[in-house]
Amino acid sequence: MCGTVSVNVSRADIYNADLANILLRTVHKYGLPPWRLHLEITESAYTENPGQIIETVTHLRELGFIIEMDDFGSGYSSLNMLNQMPLDILKLDMKFIQSETAKPVNQGILRFIMSLARWMNLSVVAEGVETGEQLERLKEIGCDYVQGYFFGKPMPGDVFEELMKSMPRMETKELQEPEKENQDPGHAYDGEEFLYSTCGAGDSQACLEQKLAAMNERMEVIVNSIPGGIASYRIEGNRFIPDFYSDGVLAISGHTREEFRELVARDAMDIIYEADRERVLAAAKEAVLSGGILDISYRMRHKDGNIIWIHLNGRRMGPVSDKMSFYAVFTGMSAEARLFQSIANETVDSIYVISKENYDLLYANETKGPFAGKQRSLGQKCHLALRGNMSPCANCVIKNYQAGGRDNSMMLSSQGRFYSARFRETDWNGIPAYIQYVRDVTEEVQTQKEKKRLEQYFQTVVKNLPGGVAVLRRKKDGTMQPEFLSDGFAAMTDMEYEEAWELYREDAMYGVHPQDRAYVAGRMEEYAADGSCSREIVYRLKKGRGEGSYIWVRNRFTLIEDEEGENRIYAIYYDITEEREEQERLRARYRELLLKHYRTPGPNALIVGHYSITQNQVLEVIDHTDSGLMETFGSNRKEFFAGISGFIEDEEERRAYTAAFVDAPGVNQDVNCFIRLPRDSYGRYVRFKVDLLETPDTGDITGIFTVTDITEQVISERILHRMTVVGCDMVIDVDLFRDRYMLLNSGKEAEDVPGPSGCHSRQVDYMLKVQVVPRDKEHAARMMEPGYILEQLKKEDSYSFHYSIIGEQGDILTKNLTISSIDLRLGRICMARTDITDSVREQQGMLNVVASTFELMGFVNIRSRRMTMYTRQTVQENLSPYILDDYNDSVERIAGYYDIGDGKQFIRTQFRLDTMVSRLEKEPTGYDFVIPYTAGEGVRYKQISILWGDRNRKTVCMVRADVTDMLADERRKKDELREALALAEEASQVKSEFLSAMSHDIRTPMNAIIGMTELAAAHIGEKERVEDCLKKISLSSGHLMSLINNVLDMSKIEGSRLILNRMHISLPSLVEQITGMMEPQARSRGLDFEVRTEGLVHREFYGDSLRLNQILINLLGNACKFTPEGGRVSFCAEEYGQVQTEGWIHYRFTVSDTGVGIKEKFLQHMFEPFSRCRNDSCVEGSGLGLSITKGLVDLMGGTIQVRSREHQGTTFLVDLEFEPAGDEESAMRGKPEGGAQAGREEQALAGAGTLSGCRFLIAEDNAINAEILCELLQMQGAQSVIRTDGVKALDEFRNTAPGTYDAVLMDIQMPEMNGYDTARAIRGLNREDAARIPIIAMTANAFAEDVQAALKAGMTAHVAKPIDVSVMTAVLLKAIGKNA
Repeated sequence: MCGTVSVNVSRADIYNADLANILLRTVHKYGLPPWRLHLEITESAYTENPGQIIETVTHLRELGFIIEMDDFGSGYSSLNMLNQMPLDILKLDMKFIQSETAKPVNQGILRFIMSLARWMNLSVVAEGVETGEQLERLKEIGCDYVQGYFFGKPMPGDVFEELMKSMPRMETKELQEPEKENQDPGHAYDGEEFLYSTCGAGDSQACLEQKLAAMNERMEVIVNSIPGGIASYRIEGNRFIPDFYSDGVLAISGHTREEFRELVARDAMDIIYEADRERVLAAAKEAVLSGGILDISYRMRHKDGNIIWIHLNGRRMGPVSDKMSFYAVFTGMSAEARLFQSIANETVDSIYVISKENYDLLYANETKGPFAGKQRSLGQKCHLALRGNMSPCANCVIKNYQAGGRDNSMMLSSQGRFYSARFRETDWNGIPAYIQYVRDVTEEVQTQKEKKRLEQYFQTVVKNLPGGVAVLRRKKDGTMQPEFLSDGFAAMTDMEYEEAWELYREDAMYGVHPQDRAYVAGRMEEYAADGSCSREIVYRLKKGRGEGSYIWVRNRFTLIEDEEGENRIYAIYYDITEEREEQERLRARYRELLLKHYRTPGPNALIVGHYSITQNQVLEVIDHTDSGLMETFGSNRKEFFAGISGFIEDEEERRAYTAAFVDAPGVNQDVNCFIRLPRDSYGRYVRFKVDLLETPDTGDITGIFTVTDITEQVISERILHRMTVVGCDMVIDVDLFRDRYMLLNSGKEAEDVPGPSGCHSRQVDYMLKVQVVPRDKEHAARMMEPGYILEQLKKEDSYSFHYSIIGEQGDILTKNLTISSIDLRLGRICMARTDITDSVREQQGMLNVVASTFELMGFVNIRSRRMTMYTRQTVQENLSPYILDDYNDSVERIAGYYDIGDGKQFIRTQFRLDTMVSRLEKEPTGYDFVIPYTAGEGVRYKQISILWGDRNRKTVCMVRADVTDMLADERRKKDELREALALAEEASQVKSEFLSAMSHDIRTPMNAIIGMTELAAAHIGEKERVEDCLKKISLSSGHLMSLINNVLDMSKIEGSRLILNRMHISLPSLVEQITGMMEPQARSRGLDFEVRTEGLVHREFYGDSLRLNQILINLLGNACKFTPEGGRVSFCAEEYGQVQTEGWIHYRFTVSDTGVGIKEKFLQHMFEPFSRCRNDSCVEGSGLGLSITKGLVDLMGGTIQVRSREHQGTTFLVDLEFEPAGDEESAMRGKPEGGAQAGREEQALAGAGTLSGCRFLIAEDNAINAEILCELLQMQGAQSVIRTDGVKALDEFRNTAPGTYDAVLMDIQMPEMNGYDTARAIRGLNREDAARIPIIAMTANAFAEDVQAALKAGMTAHVAKPIDVSVMTAVLLKAIGKNA
């Protein structure tokens, strides 16, 4: 096997004109092809005389030699020079390799060099590889060849010869120079191969396959290693149709493969930015025709909408023909470009590339700057993209300055920052452009300003410092020499500056007082030795040039050591002469305060002394109590004060004292507490007070303390705090232990006030003997007995009682005495007396008023458990209340009166004080309970009411009242309510039965209607069968309507809303009409029907024929229903003689039958609503017929009677009185006066009038109702138009000519606008027929008030639904005037 040989070529060899011949003779001598000889030329050699070097190397390369640039990276070649040099291989300097893994920046540079070499079709050799880690890193970044000690070290010639002999020889054909077009300069060998191949010409098939797989793998690596992506195209005319493009192309544009395919399907030029398309197409055509390389940059739109720059390098493949292919490599911004961009960003803040011709923004790279943070649109004008201006900026740097790279400052006032801008001309991918570099120099400008300001500030500070400033150089021998003295230093020492400098410039210790020199020098040496930085020394310094005059100075200095080891001392001097003099005055003041503290401690001082906090020692104590404190607790400050704390009785006060004087002694303190010293029988209140002073010179903190007796002051304050003097006529301070008192206050009008002070027990005896009325003496004596007082005040802070005295005028005055605890440890109490005469009288009056409502009233003090109880007798007779000292002790006795049966424990629990308080906290408004009470007259029931007795909730009030009679009354009322409930339940049961019956009665005709409808539909072709079904449907519908009308009539009658009409009635005609209606019904049931009239004198009268018919038909109908076949029903109308209303006619109508009769038990309930009997569950009906009949009879002022026997028959007698009608009115017979419909019905039934030729407007929202109405009108020969709501009906009427419609049939409940509002709107129209056209209400609202509402809304008449054809026809004929 034969490899390549590399030789170094020096500068001298390069300049040798015979170099090429020497090299050719050498390779011919050894039978090597020239490409096996690699010539290594150092990078620095190219920089001396590049022209000659390039010419020589070009000639050698043409002869076939391989040219390597050795030590690449150690010289200074530019990229432009590198591009011009004829090279084959770059050989990296070993320093790159050795530091590559240590410095990340070298890794980026090496990657850049690899990419640069590939782009220039150069191979790369790395020398100096010594470790496996370096080898792996080089393989990772794509290095082609490697060499170094890792593979082998330099060896002697004979060893090398043996190595070469051991390797297989290469065939002659392998030594031939490879064909140029198959040459693969970018091939990368593994480190183990190192320029060798492992398969020869006679290799086996497996070896060749292995080579092919390796070749494919390398090809894939090569494709993936190409920065950007690759693509191939077929050329069709001026279009470049893609055949292949790698994933790298898609990564550059940001599109998916499908999106990209759609964009370039017609022509790859379509994706190029419009402004660059013509330029790129022209260059591509030229490259295709010439076969040269197309090297061009252009813009395209990224998927995100931004414009990006793309670099294309490509060439035609194969000769010029009709079918040509084109190969291209695309790159965006490579890692190296990003590295350069990062380097540029570190240099400047923003870089902009701007077209020289039209100001287009070709490139923008911003990290910060005046325009950073905005969305850039490449291709826009720079003034628009950067500043939003539609025209070039007035302060444009490009317009106002020359290109050349010089900095030009600009100020953006809106942002307050300074920027430096420079620009130069360039060719940007074939476009003449400016590159503008912008750098933020605000910090530099501000730094300059700040530096200038600080210099001025420093000069001002130094000049105006209250002392002086000096900079001293401390030599190694310890001497100090000034380098700088301030004017303040000279002024401080009372000298001129030149004079001070002259004296001190050689020795900084010149002016130090002789007695202080050694001290200052020693401290300086000490500070320099321990490395302290900042220190302070106080000493004396000479003042002026005279002798014996010095000032005290405080020298604060800092030692800083420079690189040469010398110390610089930066010192500030302060004149503290006056401060020292003030310290001396303080020292004298300190001594004076101590003397004053001991000489004048105060009248009530018990203990005085002082101690050192710093030394924690008590220095001196004067104890006026002779307690021996120093002897007991010693001089240790903390132990001394901790020992005194043991005499403080109250735990809270002891903690406050300990926190102030033991734990935190460093502040002024003032603590009050109660203390009992060893020689003190009762103890006293004292104030511990400490004032802190700083001891001159030493700076120790001294505490001066005083213990003062403040007992009397505390007692007085407590009494005043506890009592409001304004409301009391006497306040006394009492010392029970010493049996003395002191009068603190007395009212002007107070009587029998004692002297200012005296013996307490004697004063109490005098009050009981002379002042207190006899009935209260015993109670008052007990309340003021010293033992009782102490016992009670231990339970509560105070207690009160009232007593009466005889006034100076002989009248009885009531006093309330409140005894309060001031300090029981000292036996000190306060007695405050208040005159309550008026309030007692007022309270007595109020109690007298309420005494009738209660039997007992008690008030229990929660804390003392003392109970005051009033009875009705004590209140009414003005007797003293009963007092129970401890309520809890009396609970058993109180509860005993109420102990009955199993409730004994419950009653005891309810009367316990804690139970009452607990419930009142949950129910603050109070609560009550009722319990039985055993008395002489038997068991009575007492109501106990519990509530708070005062606003502060310190007392509980108990009130007892007798509620026996009230409970009996409540029981009676409950019985009445129970009875009413039973009646209501019975009525509910009757109503439920009615609803059940009504459900049956309604469903029966409904079943007939539905069944007959289905039968008619099934036999639609059989006319007779259909007619029979329709007839039965009509009968069932009439029966159903009758049921509904009965219910409505009953509702009207009960609500007193039924109005009777006044009509002219002919009794014979009425009887004939009823006979015509009832006789067929009776005959059909197999009954004998008899009708007669008797004694008729007046045949004509006024009344409501409809309601009279209803009464008689109801009675006759019932008679027919409840009379079995073969029976008899008779009806008699007779005029009766006796009348109650003068001038009126009395008629009696008798209906009798031989039916089943009525049970006697039911007769009294038969006229009640919903009542049904006679075993009538099988008979249809609502149970309202007789109720309606009775209601109508009552409404007409008549009476109805019934006589019946079960299984024998029933007779109804109806007596009614009517107004007689004159003969002259006989012509009006049968015509209504009040708008009733009977006459109209008769006309309709008689066929008078016709609707033929009429046209009606129908307002109806229900489609079925509208269809029925239209059909009925059509049967009458009329036409109709339907509108489904009030608004549409109003519009229809408004938009048609007057006279179009003869009448309007109006439903009431419609959407948009109801019938009432529509009628009003029609009447309000401004047209001739609006006021007179008939409007007929047609609605299921059939009550009288509904009729009145329709008339009030302007309607002409009212027809109820379901529609009776004859009634509707009669109403319409009358309304339109065709019934004559």
